[in-house]
Amino acid sequence: MPDDITADLASIANQIITQATTIGGETWTKIQKSAPLYIRGFSQNLLDIAAGVLTNEITKADAKLYLQNARLLLVQGIANTAQIMLVQVQKFIDSVLNIVKGAINTSLKVAIL
Repeated sequence: MPDDITADLASIANQIITQATTIGGETWTKIQKSAPLYIRGFSQNLLDIAAGVLTNEITKADAKLYLQNARLLLVQGIANTAQIMLVQVQKFIDSVLNIVKGAINTSLKVAIL
């Protein structure tokens, strides 16, 4: 392969890796910080439900309903995290396509993409 093409491919690869690191890295850091909050919230809900049953503030039947709600809130938190990841993957794909588009248009000297 000619050296100029190899250099171009290496440059494109480096740009893509930079975008992946930037987009994915920031998102993963945010998720790492937020995920424990969901778990602590769920745990606190369980403790509150158990305390309510022990003090006769709520019935065991009501506790089951509250448990279902606590689970739902945990699942919503996890689903939100999954949605955030999907959005970031789309940003990454868009970024890759823009990098490739720019490289092709520059190489051909005619903007075909």
